[in-house]
Amino acid sequence: MSVIQAALITAIIPVRLSKDKLYDEVERIERIIATVPQSYVVLIVDYGTPEERRHELDAIAERTGVKLVREETGRAPFSVGHARDIGTQHATTPLVIYHDIDFLLSKEGYDRVVAEARLRGMPENAYAFFALPGAYLTEDFTQKYLAMHSSGDGAFGDMLVHDGVMRHDKTVFESNTFAISAIVASRYHLLALGGHDRSFTGHGAEDFELMHRLTSYYHRGPRTKDYYKNTKNNSIQTYEGFRAYYALYGIDVFQRGTVIAHLWHPRRRDAGYVGTDNQVRVSQAMRDYDRGISSIKPLEDELSNEFTLVLVEPGTSPARALRHVFPALGKFRCIPDKLFKGADSLISMVHAEGFTRVFFLNPYGNEHRLQLYKAVKDAGIRFIAYDRGALTDSWFFDTKGFLGESGSYARAEWDHPLNDEDRQKTIEWLDHLRLNNDTLEKNGARLGPEHLRQRLHIGDRKVLFVALQRPSDTATMYFAGPCGNAHAFNSWISDLASNVDPTRYAIVVKKHPLETQRPSIEGAIFAPDDAHIKDLIELAEKVLVINSGTGLIAAALGKPVICCGAAFYDHEGMTFNAPSREELLRLAQEDLKTSEETRLRFMKYLIFDFYSFGKAEYIEKVEADGSMRRLARKTVYSSIRGLTTGPILLGEVPQGVSLDAPLFYSYGGRKAINGNNGTKPKASEDAAPVTVVSASPRKISFIRRPLVPIVRPFIRVLGNSKDVEKYNRDPVRFFQDLRNPAYKTVGKLLFPF
Repeated sequence: MSVIQAALITAIIPVRLSKDKLYDEVERIERIIATVPQSYVVLIVDYGTPEERRHELDAIAERTGVKLVREETGRAPFSVGHARDIGTQHATTPLVIYHDIDFLLSKEGYDRVVAEARLRGMPENAYAFFALPGAYLTEDFTQKYLAMHSSGDGAFGDMLVHDGVMRHDKTVFESNTFAISAIVASRYHLLALGGHDRSFTGHGAEDFELMHRLTSYYHRGPRTKDYYKNTKNNSIQTYEGFRAYYALYGIDVFQRGTVIAHLWHPRRRDAGYVGTDNQVRVSQAMRDYDRGISSIKPLEDELSNEFTLVLVEPGTSPARALRHVFPALGKFRCIPDKLFKGADSLISMVHAEGFTRVFFLNPYGNEHRLQLYKAVKDAGIRFIAYDRGALTDSWFFDTKGFLGESGSYARAEWDHPLNDEDRQKTIEWLDHLRLNNDTLEKNGARLGPEHLRQRLHIGDRKVLFVALQRPSDTATMYFAGPCGNAHAFNSWISDLASNVDPTRYAIVVKKHPLETQRPSIEGAIFAPDDAHIKDLIELAEKVLVINSGTGLIAAALGKPVICCGAAFYDHEGMTFNAPSREELLRLAQEDLKTSEETRLRFMKYLIFDFYSFGKAEYIEKVEADGSMRRLARKTVYSSIRGLTTGPILLGEVPQGVSLDAPLFYSYGGRKAINGNNGTKPKASEDAAPVTVVSASPRKISFIRRPLVPIVRPFIRVLGNSKDVEKYNRDPVRFFQDLRNPAYKTVGKLLFPF
């Protein structure tokens, strides 16, 4: 009995039939459709076929049942990248392959592609991808290959192609590449990246630019020498230029015997079909992306019924950090909340444009946004409130409120019996939380609770640990409850210190890591500013907070936690609430017991049903008062919950490959690669991805990055090509090295050094 395999990959075929038939285009499309197995879905994107030939594609769709998406282009030049993106937006499988009409494998070859995806843990791991090696067949061998294919001997034809490349037999192929544009990747990840750069028209180099962004999330090894160099050479002999680097994502596929055939055909002469400018500018596009100068808008999910109004300014750090969230918003439009004069104008737009929901950054972030949020909520309009969660690398997309006022934390949402599997995975997650060193904010190294006990001269006294919060934080300003604010909470702690028995209790306080000064709290012992929060939690008998994330971590680890404000995790059996100074004093001295079952139920819900998780890269800004503010500029999500019917599981970024692996033999192995990069890798780099470039450009502030392309034409006029290259590599260093004091002064104003 045969097992029907669910479709895994959509083969996206972008096409614009030439006005005058040059070769067997239609036959090639039908051959692909007839060959791919049931694990594939074929989707044809008609990108501007002339009216007189459209019926041929309609006929294919009618005969075979494949999906046909037509894009009306007018006289616009052909854009294979845009056509592929349209296919990605309409694909119905978790993975896609970009499959030109001139590509072909045997059925067995297509099965091997599916096996390659399985080998990489796709689609569960959205950041993994690979590109098929390709051989551009000669005219004579194309006919031989097609004859074998039609006779049922296609698998042997594939072998002959691979063998021809192995022997460098130029009667078989004209040229080859270890990473052709037949990229196999996660549909969701491609949507988040924004697909191809639309400024690349026709055919040529658009796949290189996309590969650059794909590899920025998944490094298989160190970058090559002169990475941005377009070698225009498909033979991989030295570890140089981006083409050699991209080969890392296909050469192992080649080593396992798979090469996709690029069938010979006459050269097309359609105006705009070949992007003549693409090869010239691709390297600069890569540099601009790496420096944060350029940012491609995520693609909308055409299969979604949602239309989300996103109150975020495009191109800002929050917008970039949310890149992998946008596809889950369906169709969307980004408009900064500050552009709405009031709630009426926002609600009017929602109804007039047909938005199904409104997306807010922290709705309590400022008074204007809070006004808009309350109005949307009161009007019964669906919304999403987004912010960082209370666990390391956690985020939330709340559709029922925000923090202490949200219905998402109501007991009815989470207080349900756990099955054995849920119980075990929650216990394992909490064990990991206890043992790892990860924290929400920067902390020093873990030294152990006994080290702190001795350092703080606590002796045998019981420790009441107080985690201070930022006075300006949303949770402190709006959800402080009876204690009012951070200053009043500090006063409560002073009262506590003066009323507990000092021979039995020690009040240990830690300043918030992003604050620059310790407040005055009489009777308290301040822990070192870099003390690790988990050491302090372990040291404590009880933990006292307004509603801090530290309180959640402590409660999750089984410590009694006393909340003086409105904490979303403040539930009977989980924590204790102190609505007054007197109650705080009483609870601090009582023997408090929590419920393990309550703790497990709440944490299971929070970790596996409500929170999203993703590692963020931050930029730090110094506020007027000297305190620090951290903004996420890139978040690599492993899971996204709350935006779609089920969770979006993206997985972890795959690890790199050891430099001692056969993958690198073609370049001469570890010694040659280290020599090319001039960098000796650390021992740990064997199992971890490393990005190494020949020069390390100086960082340019986010505000000044748009100046880079504006200044470039002046460098070209005043200097020579080498000056432009040096400027492209490092604008700051370029001006820093100038001898002309006037030009150097100008550079210092543009890019301070």
